[in-house]
Amino acid sequence: MTRSVALRTFVIFILLTLLAGVTGLASQTEIAEIVFLIGASLSALLLFIAVAAQASAPAPIPVRVRRRR
Repeated sequence: MTRSVALRTFVIFILLTLLAGVTGLASQTEIAEIVFLIGASLSALLLFIAVAAQASAPAPIPVRVRRRR
């Protein structure tokens, strides 16, 4: 999973989590609270993946180049 995919998915999960949270507050149902907690957990995981993908990018290796004459 690349960083941009993780961030895009994170934003989608934030929107779905907010929707589930509003539904849970409005209807006072247990299932909406569970969906909100699952969405928040997945959002935290995707944010961690996005940060970890940035940190683990391979560094370029310096190589000597000989010029031909």
